[in-house]
Amino acid sequence: MSNITIKDIAQYAGVSKATVSRVLNHPQAVDDKTRAIVQKVIKEKNYRPSVTARNLSKRKSSTVGVILPKVDNVFFGEVLRGMIHVADKNELTVMCFNSDDSKKKDLQTLEIIEDHRVRGLIYVPAVPYEKKEERKALNKHLKALDAPVVIMDRDIGLPVDGVFFDDSKSMYNATKYVIDAGHTKIAIINGTQERVLARQRQEGFSRALEEAGITVPEEYIMLDDYSIQSAYRMTKNMMKLPVQPTVVITCNNDTTKGFLEAIYEGGKSIPKDYQNVSLDKLEMLNILGIPYSYIERDAYQMGKKAMEQLINRIAFPDKSYRHIIIESPFIKQSL
Repeated sequence: MSNITIKDIAQYAGVSKATVSRVLNHPQAVDDKTRAIVQKVIKEKNYRPSVTARNLSKRKSSTVGVILPKVDNVFFGEVLRGMIHVADKNELTVMCFNSDDSKKKDLQTLEIIEDHRVRGLIYVPAVPYEKKEERKALNKHLKALDAPVVIMDRDIGLPVDGVFFDDSKSMYNATKYVIDAGHTKIAIINGTQERVLARQRQEGFSRALEEAGITVPEEYIMLDDYSIQSAYRMTKNMMKLPVQPTVVITCNNDTTKGFLEAIYEGGKSIPKDYQNVSLDKLEMLNILGIPYSYIERDAYQMGKKAMEQLINRIAFPDKSYRHIIIESPFIKQSL
């Protein structure tokens, strides 16, 4: 029978809707005879209760919310794949949202997730929420979820579980290796410094230069929005400089793509004209056999760890908060 409701089951069984609900959600609270009658009707009528209705009655859900900043970025695609791998094993459903790195969309998405009464949330904040009113608004939304939260990738100082890479350390190690290989003309394509990860990466880069006593021209420090388009534009401007860098460090896979597009369009290449150190592996370069060095961040592992941490928090809500730092080794294929 199609479209059968809990009201229909109650009528067929000769009980109230509340009794049917108790049989579905708290069967131990119903006497054996009544429970058997209701369960027999449910089986005969092939009734499957609405997941939403059961969630509302239990105030729980089998759904986990995920907010990512750029779902079209291959890095976050791998993160999501890792999450789903763990969620599937635990019979959880993943509901993913894209914030487009927009504060407005970030907060709107949190409002939407509130209405779904998710079991928990894995969250990559679009912005740092450093202003007092911004942080107050964020905290209000997170509290309204009434569910565990795991922050991932961008540590903005919330008192919750988290999974991160140490981008400052990774960038320091990569830059130091470049310097030890004899390079002093080193450029960087990074994000603007209101971004948490951009600050961390710039700090590691600058610290390695300072320790080596190296000063690079201001024009070698190229900061924008981490997009392919901005990296392409800044690289084109860099190529006009009278003294060219020998190494360009690119701080995510989109900036690497923009950098490569610009230099190849200009008749240049790696490693012949520039050495490239990329944050994250670019699979196509490996396929083409083009040597480059990169900081390897295991996005799939990050997604798995974040989902495992959320499930652990759901099971043990009173445990102390924990931050997991995943190692990101420097893979040397050039220089």
